[in-house]
Amino acid sequence: MNFGRLAALAVTGTLVVSLAGCGGSGAQQVSGTKTGTANVVYAGSLEFVNNEQVGPAFEKATHFRYQGQGGGSFGMAQEIKSKTLAPNVFESIGYAPIQVIEPRDTKWAIAFAASPLVVAYSPTSHYAPELNAIRDKRLPLRDLFTLMATPGFHLGRTNPNTDPQGQAFYMMVELAVKHYNLPAGTVDQILGTLNNAKEVYSEEGILTLLQSGGLDASSAFLSEALERHLDYIALPSWMNFASPAEASVYRSASLTLSDGKTISGKPLTVDITTVGTPEQASVGFIKFLLGAQGSTIMRNAGYQVFSPEVFGSMADVPSALKP
Repeated sequence: MNFGRLAALAVTGTLVVSLAGCGGSGAQQVSGTKTGTANVVYAGSLEFVNNEQVGPAFEKATHFRYQGQGGGSFGMAQEIKSKTLAPNVFESIGYAPIQVIEPRDTKWAIAFAASPLVVAYSPTSHYAPELNAIRDKRLPLRDLFTLMATPGFHLGRTNPNTDPQGQAFYMMVELAVKHYNLPAGTVDQILGTLNNAKEVYSEEGILTLLQSGGLDASSAFLSEALERHLDYIALPSWMNFASPAEASVYRSASLTLSDGKTISGKPLTVDITTVGTPEQASVGFIKFLLGAQGSTIMRNAGYQVFSPEVFGSMADVPSALKP
């Protein structure tokens, strides 16, 4: 995969520099006394891997402390911008949410991983037999979209106004309907309005609702499905928003947000930056995550880990994070 190409496609005119080899063996290489807390605000889809795996491993390896809070990436960015939240690390899905807090709080971000979009579903759903057959390729993937358009099918997704996953899921349905030549109106039958109250849920709660049987199916990243041992249907690369090679296909889909802004699809990467003046703990957390131990944790959690790429100002990246 050419991740330099991904970054260039995703952020036109933004400096992109490879940090191959960045991170070393982990945050142990950050100099000075190991005091302080990595206060991480992250995309809600990262909650399990951060709080259950990365955070504890980071504390054990470095003796810094960790605390985290998750939510939709754009929503959290706005809270940081308004100073409602005051983290020292921001980890988002895509670079666009980090750009919301530039240039006051940061001038750079590092992309280092991606997780494919999937459709997770409940094994107790009335539609489970058909969903199982689609998952096992006994029925064509096209049938998934006719099934989700069925009256009474309870689909869950996150809010496109505040969450990149919500945006990608909406555009994924658009791509599928076009690709499979489904009838006009199928997108509306599946999704309804942008903020459809019957199927829009918080990023932190949607999969819990699915697991309780409250939904037939929902949007999810592969990493989330694996972490929660969910049944899920994998999507091909041209519609899972995780492949840089498919960037032009993703870009062909678009949607208009509630504020009137129209956005186009792009590959969704996990991006991270410090917030405010870099501190030992915040830099240490990022260094640990980019290092061997952090990369292994992310890979085992279902993420595609790649050589780190810098978005924005390389000059402002802390020296401990440079090659």
